Amino acid sequence: MKITFLAIVIAALAMTPWAEGGCSVGGCGGGDDSWAASAQSFMNSDVPLVGVTANQNTNSFNSGSFRAGQSAGGAVNKTVNSTIPGSAAIVSEVYVAPGSRADLFPAPGMLKSLDAISEKDVVLDVSSRRSPGEAHIRGALHIPAKSFFYENGTLRSVSELAEILGGAGISHQDAVMVYSDSFSSGEATAVLCMLRYLGHEDARALDGGLDNWIAASLPMETKENVRPSVSYAVRQQAELLADYDFVKSGQAQMVDARSFQDYGKARISNATFISPENVLEEGRLKGGAGLKDIFARLNASRTTVVYSDDIYEASVVWYALQLMGFDSRIYTWQDWLEHEEEKRSRE
Repeated sequence: MKITFLAIVIAALAMTPWAEGGCSVGGCGGGDDSWAASAQSFMNSDVPLVGVTANQNTNSFNSGSFRAGQSAGGAVNKTVNSTIPGSAAIVSEVYVAPGSRADLFPAPGMLKSLDAISEKDVVLDVSSRRSPGEAHIRGALHIPAKSFFYENGTLRSVSELAEILGGAGISHQDAVMVYSDSFSSGEATAVLCMLRYLGHEDARALDGGLDNWIAASLPMETKENVRPSVSYAVRQQAELLADYDFVKSGQAQMVDARSFQDYGKARISNATFISPENVLEEGRLKGGAGLKDIFARLNASRTTVVYSDDIYEASVVWYALQLMGFDSRIYTWQDWLEHEEEKRSRE
């Protein structure tokens, strides 16, 4: 027996926890008329249907203009226990409030709150495992994070990066908000670091990933968005990516963001171990109080260089340091090993 989409909607509405004070998509009220209006509102709303693809009914995704902060309703303890096909994003347990957490951090300039996206923002989806036709934030452009890096994990040349961004219709003047399937993947923070390296000052990372966006019931769609190509002007901030000479000089305090096992085997002298997992909590950065405890061993007045053999891992810790007011930079463990080996071969 076939189960229609409307039947699923009706069943879902029937199970909504009305007694706990949550209102339906159609709003609070009582009686059959209110219930019917709620069902129709659900059908016409921007409620993110996780897993819907382009060959299915997507009218509710593609209608209207982008408006962030339009909550689709639901109880505060709503559970969305679903996965997005082709991604690692899993939303579970608790409804995520879309309010701002900016006041939790001393320097929140690179943080984009769930409810703070405007029509002028270029929303950049850098999820490397999302396929065309999968649900994403309304209006987002898709450039996989891996597109900005060579196969060995190193950043592409400045000219190549500018070509990729300009070809996607992103200019240096655009306000860019970056996100990925999950914040913990480090894809969004790695691309944000790349944008800052190119001198893109108006670039921020979403507070949490797509999983948190879904849990907050914010607008989504499945259509693929395109923009006309533009010229991307680079104003490079080369110092954001530390080099061997700077690290070797001892001017910076070092943070090792690799695994604890790798840290125990070999590390840069006097490096402090801080894993990306240490700065995360429930899919987002810990608040400022929690990060302050983690970074207590560091001197906030000194330049801090985060290194790893994975740029994504290093970028998560780099980002957390930035929000806590540190002058943080990124370095690669591979570069350190190569220079140290070259040094030994000359001796």
